[in-house]
Amino acid sequence: MAVTQLADEEATRILNGFQRDARAMLEQLLPTLRHRGLYPEASVDGWGDSRGGRGTASTVVMTSPKWLKPTDRTKQLARLRLELSESNQWAVVVCVVAQPDQRYAWPPPVETDWWTHLRERVRAQIMEYHDTKADPLETKDEPV
Repeated sequence: MAVTQLADEEATRILNGFQRDARAMLEQLLPTLRHRGLYPEASVDGWGDSRGGRGTASTVVMTSPKWLKPTDRTKQLARLRLELSESNQWAVVVCVVAQPDQRYAWPPPVETDWWTHLRERVRAQIMEYHDTKADPLETKDEPV
C-alpha cells in the first residue's frame, strides 16, 4: 500500500496491529515446536523501530538459543518484519531458518488467510530444518 503523508497515528496503528498478529501467529507454533523437546526453550519476542520520531518498522522473532546449527548465529527460527520504506511503501520480510528471505507487499488482499498460510509455511520450514539439523550446541554452563 502506498503511503502519502501517512499520519503518525495511522503508522503506529498499522505497526502495532502487525506486532500483535505476528506475535500471536508465532506463539501458536510454540506448543508444536516444544512438543517432544524439538525446541523446548523456543520463545517469541518483538520490538519496534523509529526514524525521525516516527514508527517505521515492527519486528517479531522466534528464537531458540541452544538448538540450532552452529552456523545459525542469530539463533532465530523465524523473523517477521513490517517496514515502511523511504518511498512510503509498506513491506513484510519473512525469514525462516535456512530459507531465503521472502518479501511481500503489505497489507495482503485477505489478511486472515495470509496469516494462516504463513503459519503453516513457517511451521513446515522449521520442521524441515529440524529434520536436517545437527545436535544442539553444548555450552560451558549447561551441558545438553
